[in-house]
Amino acid sequence: MNNFTIPRKIVNIIGIVGFCLLIIVFGVYLVKPNLIWFIRILLGLGLVCILAYWIINAIVSRSARYGSNVAIMILLAFAILALVNFVSARHFKRVDTTQNRTFSLSEQTEKILKNLTQNITITAFYSENHYRRKFAEDILNEYAQKSNKIKFTMIDPVSKPGLASAYKIRDDGTVVFESGERKESVVSYENEEQDFTSAILKLTSAEQKKVYFLSGHGERDIEGYDETGCSELKKRIEADNYKVETIVLAQQSAIPDDCEVLVIAGPQNPLLDKEEEAIIDYLDLGGKAIIMVDPSPSASMEKLLKKWGTDVHNDIILDGLGRSMLGDPSVPVCIGYGSHPITAPLARGIMTFFPIARSLAPVKDENKDLSITELVKTSNNSWGETNIDLLMKKQIIEYNEGQDIKGPLTVAVAVTKKEKDVKTESDKFKKEKERRVIVAFGDSDFVMNKYLQQGNPDLFMNSLNWLAEEEELISIGPKSQDETPKVERLSGDTIRLVSYSSIFTIPIILIIAGAWVWWKRR
Repeated sequence: MNNFTIPRKIVNIIGIVGFCLLIIVFGVYLVKPNLIWFIRILLGLGLVCILAYWIINAIVSRSARYGSNVAIMILLAFAILALVNFVSARHFKRVDTTQNRTFSLSEQTEKILKNLTQNITITAFYSENHYRRKFAEDILNEYAQKSNKIKFTMIDPVSKPGLASAYKIRDDGTVVFESGERKESVVSYENEEQDFTSAILKLTSAEQKKVYFLSGHGERDIEGYDETGCSELKKRIEADNYKVETIVLAQQSAIPDDCEVLVIAGPQNPLLDKEEEAIIDYLDLGGKAIIMVDPSPSASMEKLLKKWGTDVHNDIILDGLGRSMLGDPSVPVCIGYGSHPITAPLARGIMTFFPIARSLAPVKDENKDLSITELVKTSNNSWGETNIDLLMKKQIIEYNEGQDIKGPLTVAVAVTKKEKDVKTESDKFKKEKERRVIVAFGDSDFVMNKYLQQGNPDLFMNSLNWLAEEEELISIGPKSQDETPKVERLSGDTIRLVSYSSIFTIPIILIIAGAWVWWKRR
């Protein structure tokens, strides 16, 4: 009986076909990672052909047996690499080496994620070609890595329209945050981290505190979108899960009971006596306020601030550091901060600046129950120009010994008051506690849309969160993405193709070259 043998040519063809099929499948996967059914069939046929080629050669050829052993060792090596990759995918640490930590989450976001006590499911609906898909996916993956309470899934609404319909998705780029029965949806095309973190805060917070902005005396317009408005500040306040409202105190008898923090942002005209009395009563009864006053002729709020241990100087701060860095000595640049939770995140060298500011100081014979912390200091090259008329009319900039106030000067202070803890039962054993009352600034320009940059927004938001006793929000907030890198504007398929090509092109060339040499020498 004759032994059945397979022609060598046919065996080689089987091997070549299998190899070509695997190359085709790999190429398609680079562009479309979701393997559709016929690609899976091609992958199966390719593997069967390669396996058949090895088995037949191992039976009929001694050299092929040795080759099969080598192939098995190669497969084992790939298996080990796959295992290492599997483990590292679940326990990995990324290092951001960029100077501004461009690819890292902010301190505020990390603190919020660390303190999560409830599970949150994040479902992001981005089509494959959405220009922000990669950026959002990277951020949400960071969220999931920072907290085991976060579960994240990326969904293509085009390939899964049923799921998109179930979530009532109307806009490509919608991200849904779910916790229990609560749900928050976000559509963000610019400041993803800020919007995503805000959604988590809204989802996990039991209440939404109210911040009232005083109006009616020429204060900064919280709704204004021009350079002098504060619409960007309002967005940041709302991103920290506060509700922002304005109040015309002359139309009311008192500050509303639900006011968590009152903000007085640079009144140009003096307040009525009854308005000041209402604010004093509010603070005496446990209220809190951020008070920003500008140089003369703006209202100084001197009576109110002096009651709380703060002197308001009638000057304009001029600073040599402002002249050297910003080209304007009337814009003091500050990198000196007092020891306080508000300024601790800024003390690492983050600058703040205050266009046309006046200086503040603790009252010398201050009430012993009050504690005044000087938050922000100007440089040693600064001084308080007291001859404001001469400065404004003739633009003469010079320090006059004995007349002007020598720096460094204080631009911001925080005031607390010692009070008995009402929670203790006996007066004998009552403990004193520090009640947070006021954060005062000698400037309101620093929160305008034009100047809300560098450390300015963090300084204000940390002040607000400190007064509202939201300690976990006191930090450096999420960075604004003013300009998206061009690579992020590429389509998802293009980004994936570039990434995989850079990783696998050289190994594939080496494999093909090795196979060609083997084919010639066999």
